[in-house]
Amino acid sequence: MIAALTFFLAGCGTDTVRTLEAIPTEASDVLAAEPDEPRFRLAPPPDPAALTIPNTSYYGWALLDRHTGTITASPNAASEGNTVESMIKPWIVADYLRRLAENGQTPTSETLDHLRLVIIDSNDPLAHRYYVEGGSDDVVMRLIDICSLTSVRIDPGQWWSTWMTPVDAVRYGECLADGRAAGHMWTPWVLEVMTEVRGSVDEQISGEVQGGRWGIIDGLPPELGAEISFKNGYTEYVDGWHVNCLAIHRDWILAVMMRSWAGLAGAADGCAMVARDMVHDGS
Repeated sequence: MIAALTFFLAGCGTDTVRTLEAIPTEASDVLAAEPDEPRFRLAPPPDPAALTIPNTSYYGWALLDRHTGTITASPNAASEGNTVESMIKPWIVADYLRRLAENGQTPTSETLDHLRLVIIDSNDPLAHRYYVEGGSDDVVMRLIDICSLTSVRIDPGQWWSTWMTPVDAVRYGECLADGRAAGHMWTPWVLEVMTEVRGSVDEQISGEVQGGRWGIIDGLPPELGAEISFKNGYTEYVDGWHVNCLAIHRDWILAVMMRSWAGLAGAADGCAMVARDMVHDGS
């Protein structure tokens, strides 16, 4: 391969163009190549209204393109919503860590262990403890303010009953991803812990250990699934399971929300189905 370098010499009123021939080499990869396009990507359906979730009394979804800021969503995604349940837990963790750093403090190893369990095991008592320490409703008020959310409703003293639309859910995901939620120091830690969520749909052992590794991640090819930070929220009510799935990728954020009478497993499949229908194979 022969590489040529072209540059301009400017001075004394003249512009001289000179081309230098590089030394021949047999290596084909001496010059840095552009990175390959990823094989898989997520793209919204041509007709958003056609992407529906069966066995639900309510469903909505939104996809945020992190490069353009464009949100594509189900027709009801800006007006109808769901109780957030455990999907809000990464915010409780991020808000606590950011405020600690703003006060020049560092969490103890025990505190970090607690906060990790809030996310990876969806530990309710620990989530409530740090929610209360953060000022209860003030924690959700800061979520609304810092993440510029427009349709959130607060249920006093009950973080799990906070009401949110899918459009605000992807804005919340972007807030976690871009550093506003946890701040510069703790954002990488929060996003990394969100990749470690564990436990299946069947592993709902107690309020301290609730399996959450399902949903959107099951609808993605392994290459994409390995690149997401995610958190689900889920509780059974009289009107069915309130289930929310949030996934953060470097290129996009996807939120799926529903009230399902198909059980937790059926709702998890609904989140996976929405993600699966958006996967495009570029090979």
